[in-house]
Order: sequence, then structure tokens, then C-alpha cells
Amino acid sequence: MRMLDGLSFKQAFATLAIALVLGLLSSAYELLSDYRAMHDQVRRAYAANLQLVRGLAVEAAYQLSAELAGEVARGLHEDPAVIEVTLTDNYGGRLGGADRPLVATPLPSLARDLFGDIADYSLTLETRAPDGSMSVVGRLDLKLDTGRLLNTWLDRVLQTMWSGAARAILLCVFVVAVFYAMITKPLLKITAAIAKVDPARPGAFLIELPPKHDRDELGVLVGTMNSMLVESQDGLDGRDKAEAELAALARDLERRVEERTHELAREKEGVERALAQLNVANAELEKANRFINDGIRYASRIQTALLPDQGALVGLVDELAVGWQPLDIVGGDYYWAGAFGNKGVIAVMDCTGHGVPGAFMTAVVASSFSRILHHHGHDDPAEMLTQLNRLVKTALRQDRDSAVSNDGLDAGICVLDRDRGTITFAGANLPLLVAEDGAFHLLRGDRMSLGYLDSPEDYRFTAREMPFRKGNAFYLFTDGVTDQVGSEVRQLFGRKRLQQVLTEVADRPLNEQMDVLFQRLAQWRGDERRRDDMTFLAFRPQV
Repeated sequence: MRMLDGLSFKQAFATLAIALVLGLLSSAYELLSDYRAMHDQVRRAYAANLQLVRGLAVEAAYQLSAELAGEVARGLHEDPAVIEVTLTDNYGGRLGGADRPLVATPLPSLARDLFGDIADYSLTLETRAPDGSMSVVGRLDLKLDTGRLLNTWLDRVLQTMWSGAARAILLCVFVVAVFYAMITKPLLKITAAIAKVDPARPGAFLIELPPKHDRDELGVLVGTMNSMLVESQDGLDGRDKAEAELAALARDLERRVEERTHELAREKEGVERALAQLNVANAELEKANRFINDGIRYASRIQTALLPDQGALVGLVDELAVGWQPLDIVGGDYYWAGAFGNKGVIAVMDCTGHGVPGAFMTAVVASSFSRILHHHGHDDPAEMLTQLNRLVKTALRQDRDSAVSNDGLDAGICVLDRDRGTITFAGANLPLLVAEDGAFHLLRGDRMSLGYLDSPEDYRFTAREMPFRKGNAFYLFTDGVTDQVGSEVRQLFGRKRLQQVLTEVADRPLNEQMDVLFQRLAQWRGDERRRDDMTFLAFRPQV
């Protein structure tokens, strides 16, 4: 008998085709639809939640109210899917927040792939100024637990599997109907013939074979019926036993799942109560401090990236020494060095404040100075200062009567012209120290700062040009170098002592001069804490 003629092949093919087509299509469609619906529902729900608390969040950020910010954060944090809520002001300071640990999930990578794009939400908090403009006062960030979202979706998948089992039962009914026509009906005829068989004499009667089944299993069945009667009963007994064991196993599994579900619910309640009790002032303070330090350290990386490469003046200077030491992790001092053909621009700038506020100012100044170099030229340092004054006032909106800040900077800029052998200097409250033939003299900048409310936009700075010779050295520095308090009488270090130290080491390379200067400053300061950022830049032009 060929395999293609057998009933087993026909049954297997029909069952496989129906199960694969209906089961795969139905399950895949339902799971995909459920995932998309859940995906869209989560996105809309949490976007709506952020908009719902937007007013309170804006008020908290505008008033810098940690208590109100905490209420907003705790309100959003009531949702078990929310693992982190942070409300920051427009300076990056954290006003309030709440978080919880991630829930366990068997497939963390799948959780990030499926729900990572809807896990993070951010709302910029703006308020309207008296002049009608919108002002950013802070930001509200919300992060969801992708593991919890995945577990929720997996629960739905389990429900889908149960519904799939129901469909499988319907499929079996359909298959049974098909099999009835193909197998059961002929078997009934054989069964009727078997009923007439006398167990004591089974060979006395011949079972009539249904038409068109002489080449399939029924034909073999008729020929081997006597031996199969005994074995069939053994098979039925074994099947009943297996089904009973399987049913008992299923009941035990359902009981375990139910017990585990109740246990997890009790654990969840205990964890939530414990989290509520952990809202202690010291713990919150440590957490806030850690978040702030992490943010400042990352800001330091960004600020360092804004500083130029010290090899930018190769070919224009024989030596270049740069000492940039923020008072905190980030600072308000900024320097720039770059070449434009046979000309070089070297600048040192001291912005308002230090730490995070000063770092914000350096970002504004760096952007404005880059714009000046690329759009307003690099030949005239006085014009650069004039343009920088205007751009900083515009960027900080200090060119209008309704300005809410009064910040700015001091600066010193040198333009090195190798072809002409000249240095052109212009300063805004920062000087240039020149070393020539072992003697030092100081070029003072204009007594005018940049960017402040009282800094006139049309003020024209003074540029001073001087020739240089081989061995000349030039020094730019911020007041953080000279204004360090120290010694027993608690005096400022001052420019006079700075020149004395540099005179003692004038014959050494610039990097060694800078190291000696910083050592003297540390000795002068002693146990006194530094007061400001410190930047020192020295260079010798290449003749």
C-alpha cells in the first residue's frame, strides 16, 4: 500500500493545513492587533496625564516649589507602570521626583524592543511673560517600566492562547466532521460487522469491506481485526490513564498559578507600603544630590567638548600652555584658540558666576563667539568684543526693558598676524601681560564688561597692536588667578605677585612656568577655599 493512499496521510494533511492556516493567521492577527492597541493606548494615556498635570508642574517650576513639585511627581507615580518622575527647573535643578525599582520580567530585551519607544515622556514647562513671549521654566520627565508593560501584554497573550485553545476545539469539531465522512462512516459499517462477531468464534464471520477502501488502512484493518481487538482495549486503557494523569496535572498547575498570583499580589502590596515609608528626608536628599552630581559631571563632558584643541595653533606659536581649572565640576571660564591661515585668534573669557550657572553662560558665549568668527571676521579683536557684547545681550534678552537677568562676562582677545609679525589685543576688563627681554608690562583692557544691562550695545572697544620678536611671551588670565585669598593676613594674590613669580621662571618653558605658578597659588591659598574658576593661557609666537 502506498503512503499517499493511506488514511493517516490524508488525516495528517487535512489537520495540518487547517490548523496552520486558521491558527497562525488568527493568533498572529489578534496578538498584533492587541500589541498595537496597547501601544497606542499607553502613548495616549501618558501624554494625556502629562498634559493633565501641566498646570501644576508649570506653577511648581515657576515658583521653584519643591513641595508642589513633589505632589505632582507622587501623583504621577501612583501609576504602577511609572518607575521614575522628575521635575526640573530651567537651570537643570531637580525640584521633585519619585521612582521605584524595575519589576522582574523574563524577557528584558524584548521589553525594550516592544515598548522602549513609548517608555520616555518629556514635557517642556513654559509660562507666558508680561510681554506675551513664552519662557521655559522647567521640564517634567516621566519614564515607564517596559518590563511591567511587557508582563501586562504577556498576560493578554496568555488570554489569547486560551482563546486559541477554544478555537482549536472548534477546529477539532470541524476536523471530526471531515473525518466522519472520510473515516468514521466507513468504520461504522465495519463496527456493525464487528458487532455481529461472536467473541468465542471471531473467525466464523467475515467483515464486509466498505467500497473504495481496499487499498487503505481499512483494508488492512479488516485483515487484522481479530488480533487488534485485544490490543485496542489495552490502548484505550492506556489512553484513559494518560488523560486522567494529564487532567490531574492541569488542575495542579492551575492551583499553583492561582497561589502564586495571590502571593505576588501580597508581595506587591507590601512593597508599595515599604516604598511609601521610605520617603524620608535624608534619603531624598542623598538621591537628589546624586542626581545633581551626575548631571553636573555629564555637563562637564559637554563643556570640555566646547573647548578648542590645544594643537589648533600649530605653525603659529612655538609654545602654548593652557591651565583651565573650574571651581566646581563645571565652571564659568572659557578659552578659545584657532588658526585662520597665517593668523591666529586666542581668547580668554570670564563669565558671570561659576558652577552650573557659569557653565550655561559659557555655552551661550561659545555659540556667540563661533558665530562672530564665521560671520563677522577674525582680524579685529575690538570688533569681536563689540559683536560679542551685542550677541550675548540678545541671547539673554538683556537688550530690552523687561529683562529678568543681568549677566555677562569679561574677555581678552589677541589676534596673531605671523606675516606682519604683530599681536593685536583688545580687552573687556581683562588685561594682557607681555614678557619682553626679561621684563613684564601690562596692557589693560577697556573698563567695560560685555552683555550686562548697563553695557551699551554701541560701545567701541580699543584695539592695541604691537610687534613681537623671537622669545616674546604673552599671558591671558582671568581674575580667578589673581583674586585668590591667602597668607596669614588674608590678602589677594594680586597681579604684582603674579608678575614676580613669572619673572623668576621667565627662562623656563611656558608649561613649567604655569606649573610653578599654580604651585605658588596653592601654597599662598593654604587651607583657604578657592573662590572662582581659574584660567591661565600663555603663548610664544613663532617668528
